[in-house]
Amino acid sequence: MSEFESGEPPDRGPKTKNEWGILVIVSFFFGLFLVLEIAREFTVAKLSIPFFLVSWVVLLIVHECGHALAAWMLGWRIRLVSIGTGKVRFALHLRDVPIEFRTIPLSGFVQPQPTDLVAPRTKQFVIYAAGPGIELIAVGLAVWWFGAAELLQRTPDAGMIAVQSYCVAAILGAGMNLIPFSHRTAEGTGWSDGLGMLLCWRIPDEVFQRRIDEA
Repeated sequence: MSEFESGEPPDRGPKTKNEWGILVIVSFFFGLFLVLEIAREFTVAKLSIPFFLVSWVVLLIVHECGHALAAWMLGWRIRLVSIGTGKVRFALHLRDVPIEFRTIPLSGFVQPQPTDLVAPRTKQFVIYAAGPGIELIAVGLAVWWFGAAELLQRTPDAGMIAVQSYCVAAILGAGMNLIPFSHRTAEGTGWSDGLGMLLCWRIPDEVFQRRIDEA
């Protein structure tokens, strides 16, 4: 879903006319086929598809807010919260934290900055874990409120289908982010939350000090 970076933004979004053209065409036909499939022999259960897609975008925001909230609670500065990839479409400041909303809401990143050298690796681990963690907490709250049996059974109720879709998107998103893998960005190599949780223990104090000095 989204990716948490220790200072490195993810790859750029489409920039050339050809790239944007391909994106628009693919998005159009995907949306068209989705609408046609839902409309064909429509049942309420088919609403799980758009509910899942909407939940994915909502959870992207929740995920990145989880990273930012953990950093704030640990006393770290938050340099940037970015939702989506591609060109910045809307930006605001919330408690002096810059927040960007970009074109394609499929991934995002947070740039935290340590303010001291007190247990920096532990704090970095907590910040990495907070993204998928807050998604799993959301699922836990849904299970507590509605009951596991209610969430697992078929239902004609559109509201319950929305909750079920949200839970599926949250579990899938958290699971994907916990898989340890690296990826190339325009600025270097980025880590998934899972890989960051494993490798943050190897970050030397000098790196954290350098990030402190960047303030």
